[in-house]
Formats: sequence, C-alpha cells, structure tokens
Amino acid sequence: MPILKKIELFYKLTQDSIISPYQEAIARKDKFIADIQKTVQAEYEPKIIKVTYELVNPEIEKQRRFFHTAIKFYAIQNEDMFEEEPSYELLRKYREELLDELLGYDVVLVTKTLRKRESTKDFKNVQQWNDLIRLFEETVFEKAGYYFPDSKKFWTLIEDENMSYEQADRIIKQRLQKTIKARLHHE
Repeated sequence: MPILKKIELFYKLTQDSIISPYQEAIARKDKFIADIQKTVQAEYEPKIIKVTYELVNPEIEKQRRFFHTAIKFYAIQNEDMFEEEPSYELLRKYREELLDELLGYDVVLVTKTLRKRESTKDFKNVQQWNDLIRLFEETVFEKAGYYFPDSKKFWTLIEDENMSYEQADRIIKQRLQKTIKARLHHE
C-alpha cells in the first residue's frame, strides 16, 4: 500500500479559544508519520515532513470535504462495496476521472501534459463548489441511478451531534452500504 503524500488537520479558532482536531485526526497524523518513518533507510538519509499553516474559508472547506464524501459514495456504489472501505488509490482514481468528466481533461503530449481542465485548487468561492457538486449529482449520480449523499444530514451530524468529519463520513457511508445491501436483497 503506497504511503499518503499529504495529510490535513484542521484547527478551529474563535476569539477566545483554539479547538484542536479530533483525536481520530491526530491518530491519522501519527500513523502517517510512523508510515513514513518506516521508509527511512539510514540515519544519514532522513525524511522531512513540511508543516504549513494556512487560513481557509470554512464554507469552501466544507464544500471540498463534502465533494470528497460524494466521491466515496460514488466509489462504493460503482464497486458494489457493501462493507469494505474504498482505498485511497481507488478514491484518487475516481476523483481524477470524475474531475476530467466534469471539468475537462488534460492533454498528454510526448514531452509534457497540457492542463486543459480547471483545478479545484483554483476554486475561490462557495458558488464554484456548489456548481461542481450540483453538476456531479446531476450528470453522474442521477445518470447512474446512484444515491447522492444528503448534505443536510451530513452537516447535522457534525454540527448538532458534535461529531468529527471522519465520524460523520463513516456513519453516512455505513448507512449507504446498508441501504444498497437491502436494495440488492429486494431485487
């Protein structure tokens, strides 16, 4: 299994406090570091991890995270995964394929690749994310007859139930898998 190249932790800042990431996110970061440490060949050839702090728009970040949840929903249904978790590689493959389908594609030439599609890194406002998510739902999910994640239920779990993103993602993934398994047994 390849090692992740990047991991993100989110701190919430208020006027009076700093709210650290949930324990699950901290554990994921610790595993990330331990996995990289296992690849160190010798003391004189250390690996370096770069830590960057970046202020992000919380609404844009919410949309980006929800988009990744929708990709997971697509992968689960497209691969008929009733219990297992889609691998990082599978999610990455689907993300690239779906972004190519929704935003255009890159042209691979002999010596270089020309970027012909927009990058989600260039999305600077919530409306761009809303448009992409709506396009994803209408052109991919509806066409395939797949269930699309309910954003209101998803964010209610996080905000009202005080769950981490990872916990809410896991719960709605399990609900989806239970639903598609039940649907399959009724057909």
